[in-house]
Amino acid sequence: MQAELHGTHPARVASTPFTESDWERVGGTLRALRELRGYRPEEFANHLGISRSYLVNIEAGRKKLTNVMLARAAETLKVPQIAIMRPTDAPSITATAGGTA
Repeated sequence: MQAELHGTHPARVASTPFTESDWERVGGTLRALRELRGYRPEEFANHLGISRSYLVNIEAGRKKLTNVMLARAAETLKVPQIAIMRPTDAPSITATAGGTA
């Protein structure tokens, strides 16, 4: 029971099908969309509710983008969440200044 309370029970450990290179791709996509929309890192981090240094780590693939941050990023950038998370072999979603494809 003690292990379960501290999140070490195998059934409670969060896992992700993403590899390190997947997170690097997601971070690179996020950075590219941020730059396309003209957001400075500090400004965009404020929209996500995180520090600039945390954003830099996400964009470099060193930190993972949480579901909450993903939702905030997609809303701020006016793109569907899948446009940030999609694999590189998925159909391309064109981001325009108006946020429509």
